[in-house]
Amino acid sequence: MNKEVQPVVLVLVGAAVLKISLGEAYLRYVKEGLQPFLIASGVVLVLLGLLSAWKDLDRGAEQASPAGAADGAAEAADGHDHAHGGPGIAWMLLLPVAAIFLVAPPALGADAASRDTGTVAGPRETSFVPLPEGDPVPLSVADYAVRAGWGGADTLEGRRVALDGFVTPAEDGGWYVTRIAMSCCAADGQAVKVEVLGQPAPPADTWVEVTGTYVPAAAEDPRTVPAVIQASGVVETTAPSNPYL
Repeated sequence: MNKEVQPVVLVLVGAAVLKISLGEAYLRYVKEGLQPFLIASGVVLVLLGLLSAWKDLDRGAEQASPAGAADGAAEAADGHDHAHGGPGIAWMLLLPVAAIFLVAPPALGADAASRDTGTVAGPRETSFVPLPEGDPVPLSVADYAVRAGWGGADTLEGRRVALDGFVTPAEDGGWYVTRIAMSCCAADGQAVKVEVLGQPAPPADTWVEVTGTYVPAAAEDPRTVPAVIQASGVVETTAPSNPYL
């Protein structure tokens, strides 16, 4: 990569980071609390690129002067001309920039979730507070899965709940309502799935609200398989701005 082009790459990378972090697109890749750091990184990259470009222009104007031209000729004669291009692999930086500007990659969905078991880790405490009043009771997929698998099934018995998530097809023809739990970024995302019975499967990655009641998982230890819900209704919804838990 030519040295004169490197500042342009820095500015473009910084602008791409700012583009996703100043809106809601960054929520597809990292936790909400990281937004200030993304903005700061984008600003620094843009400023570095502009500063480098300004220095190159200033250096070019200096060499254009008679004295500068003579010094440049002497430097070239001595073999000390340092205006070397950077490694060609640096052009690869423009690929993610182009992807962000042209079409931002989507959040993790059914394809990633289908490769995950969908089981959840046990809670620190095995006692669960009763569900609030209401019919149905809105619950997160993770809350339902933890209650169903780790001893909180008694809080679900006889209650109608509503879960929202995206559709993940199962290998046996069934399907799951799914959310991705994220600790830091999409790279560490883990699928939390609840098997849906009694309703046909919508298309993969469709966001839905599933209303139904708890049923035990068909396993000796329900903690080793995804939780199950007997659905009485499935309604298509829009994806939330933050698709992760």
